[in-house]
Parts: sequence; structure tokens; C-alpha cells
Amino acid sequence: MSTDFQTVVNSVGDLPPMPAVAVKVIELLQDPNASAGRLARTIAHDPALSARVLKIANSSFYSMKRQVRTLESAIVVMGEKTLRSLVLAASLKGMNKSFGLLEKMLWEDSIGCAIGARILAQRMEKVDTEEAFVAGLFRHLGKVVLNYSHPQEFQSLMQAVYNGEGSLLDLEGIYFPYSHALVGAAVLNKWNFSDGLIQSALHHADLDIDAEEEPAILQLAAVVNVAGCLCQRLGIGQREPAPHLDVAESKGALILEFSSRYLEEIEHEIGRTFSENRGYFLG
Repeated sequence: MSTDFQTVVNSVGDLPPMPAVAVKVIELLQDPNASAGRLARTIAHDPALSARVLKIANSSFYSMKRQVRTLESAIVVMGEKTLRSLVLAASLKGMNKSFGLLEKMLWEDSIGCAIGARILAQRMEKVDTEEAFVAGLFRHLGKVVLNYSHPQEFQSLMQAVYNGEGSLLDLEGIYFPYSHALVGAAVLNKWNFSDGLIQSALHHADLDIDAEEEPAILQLAAVVNVAGCLCQRLGIGQREPAPHLDVAESKGALILEFSSRYLEEIEHEIGRTFSENRGYFLG
């Protein structure tokens, strides 16, 4: 890459903070000696986050056979990788200075893609379901960051897109020095996320990843690409659905060799799952 991530981060300036509890939880999950009790006590330091984590854990999306009443039991039953997904999803809404219509659409776009990516990964053997969820969640992190740091410019950009003046990829260079994909990747790098998640955010649209050198990362990014396209068709995180979008011709679907019939089944499942669980994630 010709542009250094730190240069990108410096150009953005005011970054949305990742909640301190979320940062601590991610650190603890990397500690093999961290117990479920210690993790639960850490999350409990943020009562609002704790409530959202438990609410999401009890959604139909995670299909618990019995209600999860405590954070410690949620960790034991669901596992640490799923806990990370829950904490990040529950923290996402807090990465906004305000929560108006645009922020709501960005949130729905992120959660919808996360749900869609996880559903796709569940049907595949080569992509980890929780990694897919987080990759979908942060696919458009750059948009959240730009809206946080430069709200007037970002809202003008989105209005120009909605007015039909051009695509987001065509217009964002007029308003910002770097694309939302590059900004999102740079912020994930600053937050010490894995290279797979960083590259997925960077290449979720172009999928410019070497299939021989990074096959797993390409698979992950392709899943996110397809999930995002399906959300666009459904109108999740959009002003209106795009029923004429041919997802079978998307870069991700071509790489993964998904048929139109298969994608139709997945689209139905994503739409139903998002509708059923939207309120749990919004919290």
C-alpha cells in the first residue's frame, strides 16, 4: 500500500473512542488465564453495555435454549469469540456523537452486514462465523469515523449520493482525502485488530486481495462483500431497497461461486433474521 495507515489516521483527526470496557475485554480475551468471572466483572463496569450484551445474547439470533441471565453464564454458554462479537456490536452505537437518521442508517447497515456475513459463514467451512460477523460489523467503519470527525462534509457527501450526483466511490474523493475503506482499515489497525479484519475493511468493495497469498482473507472479504450487497437489495441501512441489483454478478459472489438461487435463499434468511433481531441489537 502506498499510503501509511498512521498518515490516514492523522488526517482524520477526531476519532470515535472505542469504549474503555470493550478495549479491556478484547485485551482479556487475548489472555489465556482470564476467567469467565473476570471477564464478566470487567463488562459489568459499564451497566449500559452489560444490559445490551445480555439483551443480544437472548435474541433469537443466538438461539439459546434457555434464557441467559448473567454475564458469566453468557460467557460460559456462548464462548469467548462470540462474546467479542457481542461486546463490539453492543459498543457500536456508542461510536456516535449523536444518533439521528444518518447514524441509524449507518448502524443498520453495519448490523445487517454483520448478521448477513455470519449467516453466510455458517454455511461455509472456510470462514469463521464470528470473524465474519465482526468483519461485516466494521466493513463501513470508515463511514462512521468520517461522520464522527467531519459530520457536515460527510452528510453533504451522502446527500450528493442520494441526489444521484454519482456513486459514493466516485464522490468521496471530492469531500475527503482518503476513501472510507482506507479510513476504516487505518482505524482498525490503530485499534490493533487482526490483519484479516483490516484487509477486509480495506478491500470489501474491490476484493483486491491475492488469492494465492491470502486465500483466507479473500474468502472473508468476499463473504462481507456478498452480505453487503444483499443488505443493499433488502434496503437495510439504505433509504430504499435495490431489488434490481444482481448480487450473483457481484465480485464476492463470483469468487465464492454462489448461484442466484442460493443467494435468494440467503437474502430471505438475512431479511427475516434482521427483522426479528433488530431491536435486540439497537438496544
